[in-house]
Amino acid sequence: MGSSPVEVVRRYLDEIYHAGDVELVREITADGLVRHDPGGTRTLSHDDQVARIRADLPQWQPFFTAEVLAGDDEFAVLVWTARGRTAERLLSGIEVFRVSDGRITDVWNTPYSTEPWG
Repeated sequence: MGSSPVEVVRRYLDEIYHAGDVELVREITADGLVRHDPGGTRTLSHDDQVARIRADLPQWQPFFTAEVLAGDDEFAVLVWTARGRTAERLLSGIEVFRVSDGRITDVWNTPYSTEPWG
């Protein structure tokens, strides 16, 4: 039996963002990950995803706190707050992940906020 969507998203946060293992993207996301934002979608290859994270990670080394991380056998919902470990920065957001066969295939994003959750 494969990992649940919640377990995959937890690995995404802990191993990619917190531990810096950006290459794990190739194992736990689809090569053709669809990011859904208000107003449109974009499809990212593994190389696109790795480049996006590598460009952002060094700037502030975000540490994500999962305010809510729950799911079923297909989706995981993450309500998060990220605080910079190397730069003064705070973002919060909500993301919904679709996971199939242990890989994140789709992510729906709300616009991020610079305020913490109340």
